Amino acid sequence: MNEYNVNIKITPKKTVNDPRGVQVMNGLENLGYTGLQNVSVGKYIEITIYANTKEDCKKMIVKACDDFLANALIEEYIIEISE
Repeated sequence: MNEYNVNIKITPKKTVNDPRGVQVMNGLENLGYTGLQNVSVGKYIEITIYANTKEDCKKMIVKACDDFLANALIEEYIIEISE
């Protein structure tokens, strides 16, 4: 078994309204920040996992994202795996 470090970035889909992003952008603008075009608020997850191969690791993480970590209707995710 090999140890893999997995980073998962989960963000709202571009076609979905992101009320948290709007709140953050409004707050920054109220503090005087200018030139903001878009703010998106998502989740960042780090997982250490043991698997036989990198492909096995990816399969497990994709399943975890699809089953539990991300809401496929409104979110998308990017997975980075390193040993």
